[in-house]
Amino acid sequence: MTGRAPRSPSRRSALLLGAFGLLADRFEVPARAATAERRGAVPAGYELTFGDEFDDADVSRINENATGGRPGAPAWRSRYRQPRKDAINQEKQIYMDAAFAGTSDRPLGVQPFRIAGGVLEITADRADPKRVSPFIWGTRYTSGCITTELTHKQRYGYVEVRAKVPRGKGFWPAFWLLPASGAWPPELDIVEISGARPTSIWTNVHGAAREAKGGPAAPPPGRWVEGVADITADFHVYAMEWTPERITCFLDGKAVSEIVGHGIHEEMYFLANLALGSHDPNWIPDPDETTPFPGVLSIDYVRIYGRA
Repeated sequence: MTGRAPRSPSRRSALLLGAFGLLADRFEVPARAATAERRGAVPAGYELTFGDEFDDADVSRINENATGGRPGAPAWRSRYRQPRKDAINQEKQIYMDAAFAGTSDRPLGVQPFRIAGGVLEITADRADPKRVSPFIWGTRYTSGCITTELTHKQRYGYVEVRAKVPRGKGFWPAFWLLPASGAWPPELDIVEISGARPTSIWTNVHGAAREAKGGPAAPPPGRWVEGVADITADFHVYAMEWTPERITCFLDGKAVSEIVGHGIHEEMYFLANLALGSHDPNWIPDPDETTPFPGVLSIDYVRIYGRA
């Protein structure tokens, strides 16, 4: 996902490539990746700094101001930094929680979050055309997001998410990192997925180096990793290791892309969301009558590690 700019790869903001090495092509991507075990694949030398196993079923800890929670079951913010009505990439949903009122004088009661059996479910669905849509600026769909913007940030580390993503036209789940400073770029995309392309994943890094120098734009080092197993059929582990020297993305413990000399060295926070549609039908098509609503993004755990 992007903090501010359009998402189509041809329109992404620049990353100074120069001496940077986009080494993704040297990684072997298995045609049928095995489902990863729950324990994950944490590199040696890391310790947990933030995590949620979603064993606590209290979804009230997912809210506007990230209040509540407890050790092992932290609070999450239920929206991006900007107002909920701001659709940055011409997405077609509003991110909700049960207390959000939109333009109404009372909460609309749309709860996209559910925790059951140690799994967080984020549901995207059609908005009720009479009870909900008129109070969310006519938006036709609702969904949810979680962020650690108000609860956890760090520089470098290893981030791992075990999740099952929805299949269908319009669904756009993502796991990513944004700067605690509020600037954009940079942005680290652990993974983005189109429900219309269930055997592909997208990884990317947006950086500010060339833009800060006023130089000409260069293509960002994003890539589709093609030919993976149908990731909508089961849970998989999506991860990123971010060190001062390199950023590496993993699928089920196998490296699928790497950038050396990225130049990104500021504190960042984690986001997970299920968007619907975009400004570019070739990137993420809008939902239509074929879209199998409701769509559910299921997250088994989120684990963030720092160097021990």
